[in-house]
Amino acid sequence: MTRTFDPFDTEQVQAAWPLLEELRRAGPVAALNDNMDYITRYEPCKRVMRDTVTFSNASGFKAPGVTVAPEERILGEMDPPQHTAVRRVMVTALTPKVVHSAEPFLRRTAADLLGPLTGRADLVAAYSVPLPNRLTMHLLGFPAADADTVAGWAKELMESGFPATNRSHRGEGFAAAFPDFAGYIDDKVAARAAALDAGRNDHPEQVLTRLIEFEDGTLSRTQLRALVRNLITGGLTTTSQLLGNLIHEILTQPGLQQQMRADLATVDGAIEESLRLRPPVMFVVRGCVQDTDVGGCPIAAGRRVVVGTASANRDAEVFDDADMFRPDRPNAGEHLTFGFGPHVCPGATLARAVARIGIEQLLARFPSGTLMPAPDYRYDNVPTFFECGPRRLDVTIT
Repeated sequence: MTRTFDPFDTEQVQAAWPLLEELRRAGPVAALNDNMDYITRYEPCKRVMRDTVTFSNASGFKAPGVTVAPEERILGEMDPPQHTAVRRVMVTALTPKVVHSAEPFLRRTAADLLGPLTGRADLVAAYSVPLPNRLTMHLLGFPAADADTVAGWAKELMESGFPATNRSHRGEGFAAAFPDFAGYIDDKVAARAAALDAGRNDHPEQVLTRLIEFEDGTLSRTQLRALVRNLITGGLTTTSQLLGNLIHEILTQPGLQQQMRADLATVDGAIEESLRLRPPVMFVVRGCVQDTDVGGCPIAAGRRVVVGTASANRDAEVFDDADMFRPDRPNAGEHLTFGFGPHVCPGATLARAVARIGIEQLLARFPSGTLMPAPDYRYDNVPTFFECGPRRLDVTIT
């Protein structure tokens, strides 16, 4: 049955939960229009993400007909063998050792951001956005003083039409659409590369150094720019939305804050449940390159395939009481929010660390009963068509 639902329409996507439930009941694949199918259930979504031969990743989140030059693609727009090689770069740059070594910086930064807050505050602007952004700058070795400027550029990009159209009013492609942002990255890459060429390697563990040195410099400057942009916007989207969503649950779920204070081990379960129930990214997009079927439903070559990970995360065949937030859910970590198979997000460990330390520091800074949602607080989603997260988190601090 053909639907009028458009996953590239921000207003429709953010209000789609009842429709997604209806689509799941109807079948594993829903035809949205003449050229687009939506995968609704858990196992079919895993099947599509696992099959990199039949389902191409090249279109990414781009709208139908929009193409991006291979060198300018971010990780989510690549197919093997390019994806395999570049993902290896990202995994190498974001090892558990790198994440663990960044935890003291995370704690200090969280404390610095929360310390001055009193009275009324917006925890998105004051905390859930700057914390992961400053961590990304730290990992890349970029000046801390530039963090807010870079976050502003990334926010403008993500809330514009660029993720779908690859253009802004300034021009087409990242460098033309956001010249200040692209130029900043180019300057930092050039400076670090020049230092390495001169034999100065003062920051061997920093992510940018690892990217430049990967396989003796096989990545071009254009590819490096795309990957650095990917890291910056990923911190602003996936990680900040995860932290924001979790804080929203703490503020609005009765008893959750007290449960976390009594046992900090609850935080890890709450992170996975938040990722499942309110995933920062609602779906991923593939292109079907050869005739196939998913869940017994035929899909023809040339169709756009929207892999509805947010829908799959609420599949009642996998998750009991799927619409309920349960931090003690035993299989919450089986969600598909970070992808599956070859396309599992290489920054997942880092995002979880930011959420865990961010929440631990929040609870430590504000004793029980001192942090409450503002009387006029109402949830409003970020204005990005594929994201789920609060645009503001207005609180009162007593």
